[in-house]
Amino acid sequence: MKIYFEYSKEKDIWCILNKGKSSQNSPYPTKVYEELVKNCGENPSSQDVSSFIDLYTSVNKINISEQLTNYEKDWNLVEDEYKKRAESIFGVTLPKDIIAYLTVNNRCPYHIRDNYFFVSTNNQFSGRRTVMHELWHFYTWYGIGTDEEKRLGLQKYNDLKEALTVLLNIECKDLLPEGFVDMGYPQHKEIREKIVQYWAQDKNIKNLWRFLVETSV
Repeated sequence: MKIYFEYSKEKDIWCILNKGKSSQNSPYPTKVYEELVKNCGENPSSQDVSSFIDLYTSVNKINISEQLTNYEKDWNLVEDEYKKRAESIFGVTLPKDIIAYLTVNNRCPYHIRDNYFFVSTNNQFSGRRTVMHELWHFYTWYGIGTDEEKRLGLQKYNDLKEALTVLLNIECKDLLPEGFVDMGYPQHKEIREKIVQYWAQDKNIKNLWRFLVETSV
């Protein structure tokens, strides 16, 4: 598995329109979406977003090509070690190459079946953290079982897989950018604390998952 960093304006527009206003884990708009609405009004069109992206990258002096290169270089510093640790924990290797699309949005969704996720131009100094976080979801999907979302329901699966990224602060702390931690979402705080406590006693990811399924609402 290899990560390829790319930019697609079409994907960027989709990310802003579909994940800018709100998301499953946050009902609040991103700062970029708020700025978009100030410029274009409510219910912006794809063309509105396209023009906004041009303006936003110009005003903020965002060099897309340069950022793609910087992301790739930064990720290459930890890629092999990260994959080694994740594969050991989850017992799988990811089956396909994955594309990391750059977006001006502050929110970075992912799509496992289509093998891509987003990284933000606004996180250029912590992009590695985003890559590690999103890839953890891919490892969870393949390592725990691709039928778990259907079995548990979308909401419960989402809560557990999002909370599970707290393990990055334990198993991959030295690979994260200096001074950065995986914070997670406020609503998953209790589950994340439960994960840390369990992991200190048993570092078996499938045992941990079963424990979370049985003890989480």
